Amino acid sequence: MESDLESRVNHFYEVVRREILNFFTEKKDNNQYLSYARIQLLIQDLMDYLNNGAFYTFTKASQGEGNTMYLQDPKFFAFSMIPQKLSRNILQLCQQCTLLHAELFDNIVCDMPFLLSLFEGIKHYDEFCGRLIGICERVYLSMEDPGRDIKNDIRCVIGRSDYMLDSRQDERNGQNGKNEGNCHVKQVEYNTISVALGNLSTVLFEAHKNMLKQIYREYFPFKGEGQAQGHRAGGGGYSLTDVGSILERKFKNDFLEGTLTCLKKCHEAYLTETQPLQGQNKTIILSILHNGDLNLFDKYRTKYELNKMDITLKFLTLKELELFYEKKKIFLNYPHETLEETLKRVKECQGDLHKEKFAPGKLLLDLNTEEYDPSGGKCPNYKQHVFEVSVVYFRSLYSPDHFNETIWHVRELLEFSDAVKIPCLPYQLVGFKRIQMILLDESILKRYLSLDLNKMRKSEKQIQHDMKLLQKTFALQVDPSLSENEHIVSQAIREEHNYLLKPQREGGKNNLHGRDIREKLMLYYKPEQRDKLSFYVLMQKLFPTPFTAVHCRTRLRPIGEGASDASHTEKEKVGGNISCVQCANKSDVLEFSPEQSITEIGLFHNFVFCKNVNLLNEQKGYLIRTKSATENEGAVKMLSVLRNTLRNAKPLRNFKLFLREEDYYSPGEEQTALRATTLNSDYGSLHANVFFNDVSILVEDPRMTEKNSTLLFNKVRNDKRHRKRAFQKRGYWKKMHYFTRKANMMSFAFKMQNIDYEKMKKLKRGEVYST
Repeated sequence: MESDLESRVNHFYEVVRREILNFFTEKKDNNQYLSYARIQLLIQDLMDYLNNGAFYTFTKASQGEGNTMYLQDPKFFAFSMIPQKLSRNILQLCQQCTLLHAELFDNIVCDMPFLLSLFEGIKHYDEFCGRLIGICERVYLSMEDPGRDIKNDIRCVIGRSDYMLDSRQDERNGQNGKNEGNCHVKQVEYNTISVALGNLSTVLFEAHKNMLKQIYREYFPFKGEGQAQGHRAGGGGYSLTDVGSILERKFKNDFLEGTLTCLKKCHEAYLTETQPLQGQNKTIILSILHNGDLNLFDKYRTKYELNKMDITLKFLTLKELELFYEKKKIFLNYPHETLEETLKRVKECQGDLHKEKFAPGKLLLDLNTEEYDPSGGKCPNYKQHVFEVSVVYFRSLYSPDHFNETIWHVRELLEFSDAVKIPCLPYQLVGFKRIQMILLDESILKRYLSLDLNKMRKSEKQIQHDMKLLQKTFALQVDPSLSENEHIVSQAIREEHNYLLKPQREGGKNNLHGRDIREKLMLYYKPEQRDKLSFYVLMQKLFPTPFTAVHCRTRLRPIGEGASDASHTEKEKVGGNISCVQCANKSDVLEFSPEQSITEIGLFHNFVFCKNVNLLNEQKGYLIRTKSATENEGAVKMLSVLRNTLRNAKPLRNFKLFLREEDYYSPGEEQTALRATTLNSDYGSLHANVFFNDVSILVEDPRMTEKNSTLLFNKVRNDKRHRKRAFQKRGYWKKMHYFTRKANMMSFAFKMQNIDYEKMKKLKRGEVYST
């Protein structure tokens, strides 16, 4: 139950949120508490806090001498100006369900034959999945050579369970889905590898808390809405300290604490279970990164906090890892071998290390630049630069494009090693969408919830309680290749806007939406190709209730646009009511855009098992992703706005392009942005403003593509004014206008729609271009 003070704090937050939104949407300042001038200062304070917390991503990576990577030009991550409230009951349900995944997943992983059997059908259509399964079989199920026993290993996941509110179910039942109390929360996915942005999320939480504390300190009405500002205590004996404590609890985001605890537990468990060759001072944690990873600000903090605990964390990129392997600087020390014997064996190995079959052993990293000399004459201190790896923390290797043949060999070597893998390959497979789907089977769910964290049998009552808890968050997911799901497949073909197709990859960027779903599902009616659909999971689409949020994005300032003082905030019309904060960096500008938005809630989850004993199971930290309501994907990695907007553009079917000499509105000099305005899936209202230089695209109704309508394109002329022309098709009025000041950008935009721009330019007046 909320206290009276907390209830009033929550009520006042709605007032604060409304008044900040007014600043971005209303010209006239009619706020009761926060004047527009005060809000400008609060925005600048927020930027200063984010600068202090290094809320950045790099935008450029360059190669230096000696394989040194130089990262340049940091910029702000995109973020929301004001946080959205979330029901405590919904958060608690998500936390309980997230913690249950530790025992559920570990029980599945410890049943290796069952786990691998789930992917038997799809490994023939997915080479990436097939190769992961192949390594698992050689490491954990080999009958010829000694392998690893997953049940006796130290098993760890630093994961994240993502949830989203869904109001559609209540709308179908005739209830009002606008109220959060009527919304259901559903799990979107569980990521078991390389969960990102936890540290940056913590910085943003702290920045929001700092801003709100200032506001409450100056304006919170302790005795009621009408009390004069400046009072510090009032009815009920409440004080600013009490208000501050409430805000501290609401904005607690302890991701870093959780990650550090988890890594430390793994490191200590390794030291306890094994006898390090050269002592614990020569034992380190290894983290594998992308090549040219631009998100190092999010990773630095973890590294240096571990250093304070006397634990060394070393980063290796995939390119560096490949180089180490080729030079035989990363290898295994097998049981009953001394360090000298291992170094000698590796040096005398003819050809690549994988020519000899791997077996379980300690993972060693040789940081010497010289070759090993068994006599010790050339480098007497050689062993001092050889380190044992206690933990391998994967921040990469979850996508096919991360691998080449050498990296595949390295991945198998790492899996054979005694080091704690975060995660091991079986746990990486558990993060695939197929596992989420099969848990809808009650018999399977019950089977793997029947043992608790320490592999003790639960009571029937406890099993049923845990099952019902998890099932509250399960969304419909089926295998579209099975005949028993034919009615769902046919419904998805008719109502593709209510479904999405998810491949096995983690993350949302590979999902199929809209027309792509219908085209892919038509394989169901081709018996010889139906099995290919087993690569996908067909999932019901979630429809959270949109709300207005103010998005802050960094964009490149167009050439010729003047810079202003870094502390200056101004409101200006740029294709809508947008507030801009000019950065001190001459090439960047921060744009604030009020948009209809939705939120995805990510709960970070850390757990560690050693044999049958659970060492850690805790939910620490959050990632709240607020995105435009029209976005289909949940990927958090920052991409250029042009790519982000056009990557989901679908080729137009059966359209005709008419060229006419007509007057057309020419944009002003300040309109140098790409603007894409589309409808959400139910075509109820316009959403989303996205900006990029030199191209402007306005799409008022996406049904013109889905209905194969004829589109009217106006020829672009920079030196003439053209008038707009609309046409009617299938009872709808639609229009689509392209305008630009750079022909190459126009060509690129048309290319995304399979339009031959050069061919189009050669058409004479009145001629028709068809595809």
